[in-house]
Amino acid sequence: MNDIEKLTHENLVLTKKVQELESTIEDLSAPIISSIIPDTILVPLLGQLSDYRFNHIQSKILQGCVNRQIEHAVIDFTGLTYEDLDENGFELLSRQIDDLTGALQLMGIETLYVGFSPILIQRMVEYGQINLATIHAFSTFRTALQYLMDKKGLVFEKKELV
Repeated sequence: MNDIEKLTHENLVLTKKVQELESTIEDLSAPIISSIIPDTILVPLLGQLSDYRFNHIQSKILQGCVNRQIEHAVIDFTGLTYEDLDENGFELLSRQIDDLTGALQLMGIETLYVGFSPILIQRMVEYGQINLATIHAFSTFRTALQYLMDKKGLVFEKKELV
């Protein structure tokens, strides 16, 4: 094997490794976490949201809901900052939230959104076409879980230590 063939082979191996690592990063940047509340998942979003990335996250959420027979999905935007979106991103995010909410609703899944910052809300309303009537939002994950616990008649109780 000459030097060019070695470099070509090494380049192919490294390209494949980069693709594997990018796929791992995509999966880790929007994990689907089972909640202590039955039939409920939490999806924390972190980092920049491109159209491609949000579509990947949406597909992952939809498939995860089907695989786990989910009734409630809590999408957490606490880790998303103003800098994670450009001006065009607010309109795009508004549309994507509407699309995700609609898709999950068609599957019979209630979607709860948490952690929108005031500036993010302001910009999405200003630039986007978000349908506020369909968005069920809470300030924190905790308040969303309390809502679901109340809805399902669940109570957390402290056990007495023996």
